[in-house]
Amino acid sequence: MVKRMGSIGLHVKDLGRSVEFLSTVLGLAVTERSTDRAYLTSNSHHHELTLIQSGERGYDHVGLELADREALESAERALSAAGARIVGYEDEPGVERALRVVVSGGHVLKLYCGMEERGPLPDDPDRPIKFEHVSLKVRNLGGVERVLKDGLGFGLSDRVGKLLSWWHCGPDHHSVALSRAPRSRLYHYAWAFGDVAALTRTADRAAAAGHPLEFGLGRHGPGNNHYIYFHDADGFIIECCSELAQLGPGTTYDLGRKWTLAETNLWGPKVPLSFIGAGMPIASSARRGPNP
Repeated sequence: MVKRMGSIGLHVKDLGRSVEFLSTVLGLAVTERSTDRAYLTSNSHHHELTLIQSGERGYDHVGLELADREALESAERALSAAGARIVGYEDEPGVERALRVVVSGGHVLKLYCGMEERGPLPDDPDRPIKFEHVSLKVRNLGGVERVLKDGLGFGLSDRVGKLLSWWHCGPDHHSVALSRAPRSRLYHYAWAFGDVAALTRTADRAAAAGHPLEFGLGRHGPGNNHYIYFHDADGFIIECCSELAQLGPGTTYDLGRKWTLAETNLWGPKVPLSFIGAGMPIASSARRGPNP
């Protein structure tokens, strides 16, 4: 049902500082900006990241693109039947129609269709190819999994017992990763790069901006991707990835393998405790929408 992972919305305290950091370190381009919002992209999509000037730091929504209005309305019915709270339709620059939904554990989805396409950005091997996935901390792992599977048509890619799971809505190994945790949080948001060399250059720029790596360079077992993690200017964790496994016809990936927790990091460095405990809350206004 979902066409692709589309975007993410974040509440930040200093819009100018956040835009500067993401433009400098990731090479994102601003496509539209107002007094309290900025829309950024790494490619021809109108936006993949919405920054919202706010008195708090927190995440506003995860944006999922559907094929058309019919698919959007079908998803609305399926999610409502699954117990999700439909907040309502709202204006969203660059898209035809957008629906805000609160699902199990309070996580907020924005489903939309008709994303505006713009001219391609100049070639830059250090810019991400696309916004790739989100990782969410959830109290009720099974409840959120049912939303993804039954309400939105995602498929299970991999699992670590009752702790972690990875879900796909297209050829990418995962667009949504879930971690069982005491509180609902955004764990991290992730960008896809062309190769591992681009990750090393991104790490250089992040360090030069005062944000050295929190974790990595490494390779995950589930998904088989290279990774680095660092904090952005507002404390959200960014993951930068390359070589994420591709699914579908002809794939050689062992889909549905049962991994151990140790195998989530094939290169061996221990996960820092600060990384395990990281996460940003859902913004207080996110479950009400922009016009409560």
